Amino acid sequence: MIRLSFILALGALLGVGCKTTKNGTDPVPPPTKGGVTPAKSGVGKVALVDTDLGFVVLDYTLQKAPRPELRLTVYRANQKVGQVTSTRQTEDSYLIADINSGLIQVGDEVRED
Repeated sequence: MIRLSFILALGALLGVGCKTTKNGTDPVPPPTKGGVTPAKSGVGKVALVDTDLGFVVLDYTLQKAPRPELRLTVYRANQKVGQVTSTRQTEDSYLIADINSGLIQVGDEVRED
């Protein structure tokens, strides 16, 4: 019984191998656990603008939508053109935001700064 345990332990040690990979390079170190920062929301696109009522509909398809009551900056060709405040989600990927300032157009990008 002891002999069988010894043989199994020896086989496990030999099966693990050394720290280098087959091509002789060091393996990638595991990720660290400290210093994790929360992810910012993704980049949204202005899908609809209602200047009379002062709101926009933002499209966050395949992006992480921002939380409610967050100030977002609106960009056109990497130039700041306005600011909005997120209100509530209408569906999974659409968000309504109040216009705070600027002349916002459909297709502008919206980012959290």
